[in-house]
Amino acid sequence: MKYPEIGLHIRTYDDEVKSHSHDHHQLVLPLVGTLFLSVDSMAGEVVQHRAAIIPSGSGHGFAATEDNRFLVADLPEGLAPALDKLPCFVELDSALRHYVQFLHAQVMSGAGADATQHHMLLLLLQLLQERHGSQLKLDRRVHAAKQFLDDHFHQPISMAEAANVAHLSIRQLNDLFRHQVGMTPHQYLTEVRMKEAFRLLEQSGLSVQRVADAVGYSSLSAFSDRFRRHFGKPPSHFRRLST
Repeated sequence: MKYPEIGLHIRTYDDEVKSHSHDHHQLVLPLVGTLFLSVDSMAGEVVQHRAAIIPSGSGHGFAATEDNRFLVADLPEGLAPALDKLPCFVELDSALRHYVQFLHAQVMSGAGADATQHHMLLLLLQLLQERHGSQLKLDRRVHAAKQFLDDHFHQPISMAEAANVAHLSIRQLNDLFRHQVGMTPHQYLTEVRMKEAFRLLEQSGLSVQRVADAVGYSSLSAFSDRFRRHFGKPPSHFRRLST
């Protein structure tokens, strides 16, 4: 499967004010130090608990403190069509900060294959939209399908069921869902399951088999394979970290 061109980099900035724009969205995630940003008419800082979202085509100026390091994700518009509807500066709760550190560790370890980066960034975008996307107005049919997936991800679900809830054909739902959410219903379901699996492995004492059951996988091998493709590590890796 061919993935859109993406980039996930560790960058540092100097204290000289500079300004430019680019033809892709950009996420600037904090690691060390402070980055001062102005995005169009909005000014703010990227610090330990705050990230920046720079929409494609937006002029932005930036300067940083002396000691700084940031995780920067370059995202084509097609991968994140709704990203420009989120605030320019977003607060990061403890779960998001933990996930940023996980992404940092993945980049540092060289586990940056295109498919792995694609999945990791899709999950990050979903987490950001869940916390800061209250202003996103979804078509009622897309909302109905999305709510169905959110409510039943722990069970076996067919896309025909989701399409039926939305009163659309599977193809119509795929097209509309991708346009508004940035991924297909099946991709969204997978991201929801992976997010919950990551949380359970980190925060609960459940076995990997129980985690697989809790997120709708009857086959442990299928769950483990999907998890590894998403995060570049098997579920057992995160179970060890949490014990």
